[in-house]
Amino acid sequence: MFSDPSFDAKLPGRINALSGSCVQIPCTFDAPENILKDTENIFGFWLKNHHAFLNPESLVVFNGTSNIIKGFNYIEILGNLRQRECTTVFYDVMNNHTDNYYFRVEMKCAKLAHSPLFIQCTLCPVDVPELLILTPTDLREVMEETTVNLSCSAEAPCPKQPPTISWSNIPESARITTQLQEKPDKTQSVFSYMTFKASYKDHRKNISCTATYPRNTPNDSTAETTVMLRVLFSPKETHIIIDPSDSISVGTNVTLTCKSKASPNEMNYTWYKRGQEKELDFGEQLTFNVNRRSGGWYFCTAKNIHGNQMSEEFQLIKPKTKDNGSTETPCIIFLFQGQEKHVQVNSIYANSAFVMGDELEMPKDENDMIHYGEIDFSTPQTKSTTEKISGQETIYAEVCGSGKD
Repeated sequence: MFSDPSFDAKLPGRINALSGSCVQIPCTFDAPENILKDTENIFGFWLKNHHAFLNPESLVVFNGTSNIIKGFNYIEILGNLRQRECTTVFYDVMNNHTDNYYFRVEMKCAKLAHSPLFIQCTLCPVDVPELLILTPTDLREVMEETTVNLSCSAEAPCPKQPPTISWSNIPESARITTQLQEKPDKTQSVFSYMTFKASYKDHRKNISCTATYPRNTPNDSTAETTVMLRVLFSPKETHIIIDPSDSISVGTNVTLTCKSKASPNEMNYTWYKRGQEKELDFGEQLTFNVNRRSGGWYFCTAKNIHGNQMSEEFQLIKPKTKDNGSTETPCIIFLFQGQEKHVQVNSIYANSAFVMGDELEMPKDENDMIHYGEIDFSTPQTKSTTEKISGQETIYAEVCGSGKD
């Protein structure tokens, strides 16, 4: 509502405030240049209930001529009225402050005693802050190693006390920036931007954005929103599970299971044995009866539409027997070039299985860097010997344990 068509004003018709906090109402107005130039004094007023200054129903909550404030602890006009700025902050807004508010500007000049201007704004305090905006709202398919950009915004009805934004389940490569920005309607919001490269470890991760609003109450208010990250990736962490996992006797069945992570998780599995050109079998599991020709290195591959991965090789071996026919507790001798390394016994069982019974036929490979031996575990020990091979110093490290874990 305007008393003079030569005056114009801009401010939100409705603005939400958080009870217990302040609210900033962005406000600008236009007035004829000649009037502003001749103005001796310019004052701002805020009225409630009715726009008419002298209407009995109207209540002047802020009088710029005398700085009288009614119904609020404090009201501050931030804008310079001579520069047509009337942005105002209402402090300690409570639920009972819900109403229509009108801004009035009065100018005193030589030619015009009063030039009133009325601007209406509906103030709506709430107990719970507005829901956050998280974009994109649904990450349906993100290919691994591609860049993902997430943004989270929260309204800042009181820029003097803006909300703080925090993230949860943050990817390792994430970079986060946060800033207060003005929107087209002159209200402000806090924007937080997260940028990262999608990793398979982030698949199906719920990433949350939380805004915390400070208030002049015992407790702060929070708002939260969540998005699930869906990453497409080729097989990862492909490995073999052996059953039974302890000693295997000749004539018994052994089952090897190929496990892997992938998205989509529809995978094809293929089994191989070192030294054989053709595939052994297809499928997640490989089961066979152990015989004298079973010794050797086994591995599998997992494949989906985005790629494939080979597992570590697993070796099926048999320890030598003593003269009296009993089987010694197995021990493996690892060969390392140039330095001695200590290997935990558990790591041996991760890639080996020992077969008790008849001698297995082992494929010979002159390029193998691994040698096998045995030792009596009744006197646990770790020792090393040094031997010259083709002019190069080579270390043999014996790693022995108590048999079973």
